[in-house]
Amino acid sequence: MKSDYRWLDSWLKEIKGKSVLELGAGTGIDTQILRSIASSLIATDLVRNDLLNIEELDHSDRLPYESSSFEVVVASLCLHYFDWIKTEEIVSEIYRVLTPGGILIGRVNSKKDANYGATGYPEIESNLFIVNNQAKRFFDKTDLCRLFNKKWDITYFGEKTIDRYSMPKTILEFRATRA
Repeated sequence: MKSDYRWLDSWLKEIKGKSVLELGAGTGIDTQILRSIASSLIATDLVRNDLLNIEELDHSDRLPYESSSFEVVVASLCLHYFDWIKTEEIVSEIYRVLTPGGILIGRVNSKKDANYGATGYPEIESNLFIVNNQAKRFFDKTDLCRLFNKKWDITYFGEKTIDRYSMPKTILEFRATRA
C-alpha cells in the first residue's frame, strides 16, 4: 500500500465524530477512511460511484447544501483545475457550507511539482496551464494566503512529496479554519 493512501491519519483528531463533506472523492481511497471515522459523510465526485456511495457533484457549481451544514470539508487534489475567479467562488461556497469554526483540509498542486508540473505547457493565466487538454493550477504559500486571506485562518501549511501516483508528486497540504 502506498503511504499517501494514509495521509488522513494525521488529521484523525480533526475529523473523528464530525460531519464531513468530501469533494473530489475520485476512486474512494480517502472516502473509506472518512466513512470509518466521521459521524456523517457525504462523498462527492464528478462521477457517481454507487458501490462506494459517492454522489455525483461538480463542486465548481453552487453546492447543494444548506449553510453551516458540515464541520469539516476535505478537498484533496481537486481545487486546482480552475481559473482564479472560479477558485475563489469554490472557496466561498466551502466557507458557506462549513459551520463557524469548521475546517477545510485540503491539498493542491505545488509550483515545485517537477513530475506533474506544467513545464512546456501553455499558461492561460498566472500559474494556470493547459496540461494534456486539462487546466491545472499550481500554488505556493503566497497563493494560498491570498486565496484564504479574508474570512479564514490558515493553521497549517506543509509542502510534501507524495507517492500516490506512478511518479512522486509535490503538493501543498493545508488546514484553514472558518472564522
